[in-house]
Amino acid sequence: MKQKKEYDDSWRWTADLIVKYAPENYDERGIYRKDEWVALSDIGNVYDGKRFTREEYLETEDKYAQAVIRGMELAGCSFLTVEYLSIYRDKRDMKRFTPKDILYEQNKDLYDMFLNIKEDMRIHISQIEKAVRLILRGFINCDLTNKKKVFYVRFGFDYYMYFNSNIDKCILKKEIEKIGLYFNPK
Repeated sequence: MKQKKEYDDSWRWTADLIVKYAPENYDERGIYRKDEWVALSDIGNVYDGKRFTREEYLETEDKYAQAVIRGMELAGCSFLTVEYLSIYRDKRDMKRFTPKDILYEQNKDLYDMFLNIKEDMRIHISQIEKAVRLILRGFINCDLTNKKKVFYVRFGFDYYMYFNSNIDKCILKKEIEKIGLYFNPK
C-alpha cells in the first residue's frame, strides 16, 4: 500500500493570490469587507440587492479555468499532475450528476473525470479546465503541479487560488487581469 505523503504548506509564503475579489474591498488589514458569494451553493441568493445567477457563477468559473490555462501556457506546461487528492463520492455528490441539480448540464461533462481522477494522474492542458471545475464545485480538492516547469496551482476556500511559478510577476498580473480576475489584491 502506498503511504500518503505529508502535506507541506510552506508554498503559502511565496504564492501569488488570484481571486475574483476587487482590491478596493479589502481593508487595511487585508480582510475582505464586501458581502459577496463564496460558493456554488450561493446561486439564487441576493448580494448588493442583486440575485446571484447561475450564469454569473459559470462566467466566474470560466475565468478561473482560463487563468490556469494561461498560467500553464506562460510556464510552458502541457500538463499538470494531481497531488494530495481528496475526492468526495458520497450520495450527495452523486446527486449533483442528476437532472435536478442546477448545474446538471455542466456537471455531466465532468462525470468521467470525476470517476477516474487519481493521485499522480497527468492532466493535459486540453482537459485541465475539468479538474479546475471539479475543484471549484467542491467535488475534489488537490494541488495541480508541474515540477519540471516549476508551476503549481492550489485552491483555498472562497475561491482563493494560488500560483507558485517562475513566471514574471508583471506579465502574470497583466494576463490575469485581462481575464477579469485580480492578482495579489491585498
